[in-house]
Amino acid sequence: MSKLLRPFVSLAVFGVLAVTPVLAQEQQESIVLSVSPKMVRWADVYKVRPERADDPYYHVRVIERQKGWKVWQFNELAFHMAVTPPKALQASRIDKKVKIYSYKDVEIRSAYHRWLDEPATRSEVPVCDVDILSCIKKLPPQ
Repeated sequence: MSKLLRPFVSLAVFGVLAVTPVLAQEQQESIVLSVSPKMVRWADVYKVRPERADDPYYHVRVIERQKGWKVWQFNELAFHMAVTPPKALQASRIDKKVKIYSYKDVEIRSAYHRWLDEPATRSEVPVCDVDILSCIKKLPPQ
């Protein structure tokens, strides 16, 4: 490697290492909830790491998308819902493999961190202790 490139490579490696701890503070995954010939429903699941004693829940955003829709078209069934682990989360997951999409998640992350930082707002977030789709049916229309 030339002497001219070494400082740039060192800075790039340092930048990756400096960002890594921040990324490791939040776990995110997507789970498939239901699949039909016309519709796919899934939940984007978030959990702060290390776990906090005042947050025993996983936090989800629930999305449905009809097959044949443009990539950017989707319905948000639940913007932010707290889900009990492992009962509701495991009861919701199905084993089917389907194509799902990652949509902009700034809003759910902000709402989740507001829930963590402002305990007075927690009553605004529904808590699900059965499967997620059953909880969605009980929510008021958006």
